[in-house]
Amino acid sequence: MARAKARRARRPKASERSAASEAVGEARQRRVEEAAAMSQRLRVLMALWMALSVQALASAGRLCRTWRDKATGTAGKLAAAASGHKKMLFRLSIIVLLVTLAMVNVCVFKTCWAARRIWEDSTAQEIERLQQAASELRAQLDCYQTPDWALQSFGATIDTRRTSPIYELRSWFSRHCFWCSVNPPDTILQPGVSLGECWPMEGQQGQVVIRLRAKIRPSCVTLEHITPEMTPSGTASSAPRDVAVFGLDADSEEEVPLVSFTFDVGEGPTQTFLLKNNHSRAFRYIKVLVKSNWGHPRYTCLYRVQVHGKVVKTEDHRTAESLNG
Repeated sequence: MARAKARRARRPKASERSAASEAVGEARQRRVEEAAAMSQRLRVLMALWMALSVQALASAGRLCRTWRDKATGTAGKLAAAASGHKKMLFRLSIIVLLVTLAMVNVCVFKTCWAARRIWEDSTAQEIERLQQAASELRAQLDCYQTPDWALQSFGATIDTRRTSPIYELRSWFSRHCFWCSVNPPDTILQPGVSLGECWPMEGQQGQVVIRLRAKIRPSCVTLEHITPEMTPSGTASSAPRDVAVFGLDADSEEEVPLVSFTFDVGEGPTQTFLLKNNHSRAFRYIKVLVKSNWGHPRYTCLYRVQVHGKVVKTEDHRTAESLNG
């Protein structure tokens, strides 16, 4: 009876699910607004640079015409005053003057060309960055539309043979306290994310292997952790930091790297990372390797792990669907 009550107490309320959905929606809206603001700044920058380029070219043209007029006037005066051997000096002066004007024109042209190339390169880099951000945003939106297969209610389980040990309480009181217990690894497969609803993993490094209900092509993984403000100490030192995700083959020990990332506790309690599944392979086992945490020396807490993707229909599934149809 007590265990049943505890399980019912850990079930998330509708308000908590609604709050999580609103948080995800707000995160999407902020990213869309940031992309729009960045695009607006790029358009303003392009317009400003075009105006400055036109002004620079106009100023260079006026300067060249002024120098040309002065050179022509000087040449006329020298031609009127030159006689005899001075004609050769006059010709040399004209040549030097023309060469100087040509060099000035070349310098102005090179300066304008270099400025144009710099502007084109910076614009291309900014456009590429915006396109990449938009692509990642679309991928995350597609990811949110796929179900979370790492749910215990969906049939996901923990492969305890390949999972790190649970942190054990070592005090005399905890060893003799029959009601003091530590959450098992399958806590990360449940939707509750409240203070203490986590799996404490032994040490600063470790791993957990999740067995999914069916083979899927994973597209992204989501990690959840409470914010530092929710902890009594005001820090989240037990949160994971450097994390790597692998796809495992059930028939062999092959590990396919999918993504490596840093879980920044200052970026929010829920963070989603896109997987690099270049070969579009399907996996039934997902390994989450924690390489370090944010400073806690004894254990690392995992609150929830979500794995999104599309299920792969095997021949058995197709046969069952055809018979049901």
